[in-house]
Amino acid sequence: MKHIIFTFLGFFLHSMLMGQSSADALTVIDKYLEATAIENLTGKLTYTNISRTGRTQTRTLQQYIRSNDPKENKYSLVLEFVSPADVAGTATLTVQQPGKEDEQWLYLPAVRSSKRISPSKKSDRFMGTEMTYEDLSNYLSENIREFHYRMLGEESLNGQKAFKIEAIPIDGTLTQYGKRHLWIDQKTYLMLRTEFFDQKGSLLKTYTALDIRPIGNTSIYRAHKIELENVQTGNKTEVIYEAFAINNGINATIFTKTWLETR
Repeated sequence: MKHIIFTFLGFFLHSMLMGQSSADALTVIDKYLEATAIENLTGKLTYTNISRTGRTQTRTLQQYIRSNDPKENKYSLVLEFVSPADVAGTATLTVQQPGKEDEQWLYLPAVRSSKRISPSKKSDRFMGTEMTYEDLSNYLSENIREFHYRMLGEESLNGQKAFKIEAIPIDGTLTQYGKRHLWIDQKTYLMLRTEFFDQKGSLLKTYTALDIRPIGNTSIYRAHKIELENVQTGNKTEVIYEAFAINNGINATIFTKTWLETR
């Protein structure tokens, strides 16, 4: 009987530990959110898709980011395609809302209207890249209400010491990923690497942040290059960021469906 009781208690405690975030992991995640918090940001980005056969496709975009709710780490993002001509004018809008699913819209100049991206489509790739619509939201902020975090240890990446954390979705969280492994820099508290696992537990793709340095004369660090590689297909997306401007003010009307359709 004692053996049965101890076995049950051990199982119960293990379940409790697996079902909640560890304090040390949450401390690091909080510092990550603090390090990436902004009022607003603009910049230009150029991405290149590279297929496993070596075929390339390059696009240039203007990005706009604005804080919606600093306490909840919620943001709005507009990505507007600038070139080449066949995609110029295409734009996406992501609006994060506390306690609600993110709203996402895609504007297509050919039909001069926007269509809403349904939650069931958020695993779709964004304009041929290895980034999905869900990734666009995660790029803005980490939704700590929807994941359990567990410290896996410390590792060095390219000479930078990092905390390694596992993020597992809470039951009911709408996500294409079974789990993620996060490497957060111990100096800047920026994300250095993310490994995304599919629902079967197999590694799906990786995110790598490169060229991390301050924006202009500020003390705010950002990656000026990122790489996304789908290890299951062999396809890759490289992104270069330029002309960052941060906390200089931005027109709130940009982050509306009306602006997308009346530019």
